[in-house]
Amino acid sequence: MNKMYSVICAAMLSLASSAAMSAAETTLPSKVEIDAIPAGATVTAVNHAKRTFTLKAHNGKSHTYTAGPEMVNFPQVKVGDKVEATYAEEMSISVNKSGAAPSMQEKEAVVRAPKGGKPGIIIANSKEVTGMVTAIDQTARTVTLKGPKGKEATFPVKEGVKGFENVTKGDNVVLSYTEALSIAVVTPVPAAAAPKK
Repeated sequence: MNKMYSVICAAMLSLASSAAMSAAETTLPSKVEIDAIPAGATVTAVNHAKRTFTLKAHNGKSHTYTAGPEMVNFPQVKVGDKVEATYAEEMSISVNKSGAAPSMQEKEAVVRAPKGGKPGIIIANSKEVTGMVTAIDQTARTVTLKGPKGKEATFPVKEGVKGFENVTKGDNVVLSYTEALSIAVVTPVPAAAAPKK
């Protein structure tokens, strides 16, 4: 389950390849933010028939979850198991001169633990929105964008954003957002007892 970061990167690269900054002559605005929140919990209840389990976090709060079919090793989960979970978000915004039409794409990636291994899963959801610059005011530091549904909105641009002076009408602004959840049981799965001779 330490593949969290690589899963996020793979999801982002598959969506944001058109937004990669490759301007040779001019610098255009680009920013990436990553935030990850690790957490630990203990399994306090399991219902294998209903495929539900309850986790109690370190802060004492409990929550019951339903294990989807993608959690193939759910039958191994038992009361007392220690669980590690990490929630991560990544957002990037960039400007390019591809001239692409406004659009929106969504993708989901699921990585399952191998059958027979410790129960665990990583789910990553990604969304990419491409807008087009329809107006720009360098003095007032505002930019007007047309979104995928044809609607336009004007946004202020903060002082200090590098490359804003190079943005022109017709440029694309690409916003990519990925959220990922990793859940892994860390309690060792007991080995099968050796057959008696």
